[in-house]
Amino acid sequence: MKPAIVPVVSVFIVMSVSFAGYFGSRHLGGGLLQSWMATFFGTTYFLSIAFGAFYVYATARVRGAGFSACIIASLINPFVWMAKEVFRLTESHPFLESLYWFLNPLNIWLLSFVIMEMGLATITARIILKQKEEGIKIVTIGPVITALGSLIFAISIYAWGEGENVYVFFLEGYRQLFGYGL
Repeated sequence: MKPAIVPVVSVFIVMSVSFAGYFGSRHLGGGLLQSWMATFFGTTYFLSIAFGAFYVYATARVRGAGFSACIIASLINPFVWMAKEVFRLTESHPFLESLYWFLNPLNIWLLSFVIMEMGLATITARIILKQKEEGIKIVTIGPVITALGSLIFAISIYAWGEGENVYVFFLEGYRQLFGYGL
């Protein structure tokens, strides 16, 4: 796990600073500076969440982390982001209902995207490692199936009813577990 610490922390710092900059920009009271800060930090916040797993996995792998360590490391920052959203819900919902938010369609999509990134990051890391070591196969069936399978899954669940059907299932699960609410 040690080779994975620096990439995980690097993405976490970018994610945290971007979060603070984006939400802190609203205190500037509008104007060009506020707009620029919100755009810049909103973009870096999105990119760190959406693509941070690719960087973490590839960098950790090149630095010598094993397969399991790379997977765990790649999932840390997306999980932190998801957990932050679940924690925010505890202000208005009971704890168990808030935990259900982990299953929301956006999180499912993000997890699928992260899995796709891991497959692509494996190939990228192999390209880098091949320059240092001989005998490394760059493209093998495992990462290709992982990346393509995850991409097809993500596209399929959101193409089906433009994502509304998946959200309906999410809401129906909520109703079955917790009732209709207020």
